[in-house]
Amino acid sequence: MNVLVTGGTGFVGLNVAEALLARGDRVSIFSNAELPATARDELDALPGELRVVTGDVADGDAVARAMADAAPECVVHAAVITAGEARELAQFDRIVDVNLKGTAHVVAAAADCGVRRVVYVSSGSAYGSALVENDAVDESTPAAPDTLYAITKFASERVCARLRAIRNADVVCARLGSVFGPWERDTGVRDTLSLPFQILARALSGEPVVLPSREPRRDWIYSRDVAAGIVALLDAPALAHDLYNLSGGRGWTGFTVRWCESLKTIYPRFEYRAALTGERPTVAFLGDRDRAPMAVRRLREDAGFAARHDAEAAFADYLAWLQRHPL
Repeated sequence: MNVLVTGGTGFVGLNVAEALLARGDRVSIFSNAELPATARDELDALPGELRVVTGDVADGDAVARAMADAAPECVVHAAVITAGEARELAQFDRIVDVNLKGTAHVVAAAADCGVRRVVYVSSGSAYGSALVENDAVDESTPAAPDTLYAITKFASERVCARLRAIRNADVVCARLGSVFGPWERDTGVRDTLSLPFQILARALSGEPVVLPSREPRRDWIYSRDVAAGIVALLDAPALAHDLYNLSGGRGWTGFTVRWCESLKTIYPRFEYRAALTGERPTVAFLGDRDRAPMAVRRLREDAGFAARHDAEAAFADYLAWLQRHPL
């Protein structure tokens, strides 16, 4: 398969590119950021064919040229600015240009070029406050996005739905759970790094970690499972829906402590503890409220996909990857 991956040098995009190349596909990465040298070496060694094109999804002409030149069968649109509040205030226009207008550019160009399917990489954040107001959410749960990032993800889904209707474009959206795993790094456009990565960064710096006294519930998913789920959506011959939750589909009890204990196997001097009463944790992720699990039945039934990694398997694989890829 010939696939164009926007944002292919980023966290999720790089995992998707790796999964496609590993099975021998031709992959064109479209990104305005450089591919890390270690990633380039590793991807070049895989069976598939890699091509990297520099460009900005906010530039409609650049997107159209890249799409026409690559002539892909499928597209994975993963380019995004994962903005926090400070960036919302400082770079409102840029966030909207990349997250929303960029999506319109990619889907329209794909339709112009006769692309068979586009998978838009959305986020569980598109549910917004519905994630903390419900015991569980599925694709029919009304969304209530409450940050600019969440609003642009939800609005992009609606852009995809509209272009699907008026351009007869086969576009499906995948709302991701909380992703962690290989290839995560501070790219400069991700203001919320995963909790495992925050803890890892402190372990590498020799700093002790003060964890929240209570671990909020999160719907974690390992990055390799994200890539496999997106590939499953690309491969499925027909899909009954245009929106799918892509998450772990399991409980992650004691996730943070188990990750800390796993890190100690390769960083024996690493120290961690829970915050004392009134003490501020040194790591945090998406606030202290529980987030509802995302139902994944639709994806399993329509694309035959279920995440393979539980915490034990994910941690073991991630630690092995870290030992091969020192940060």
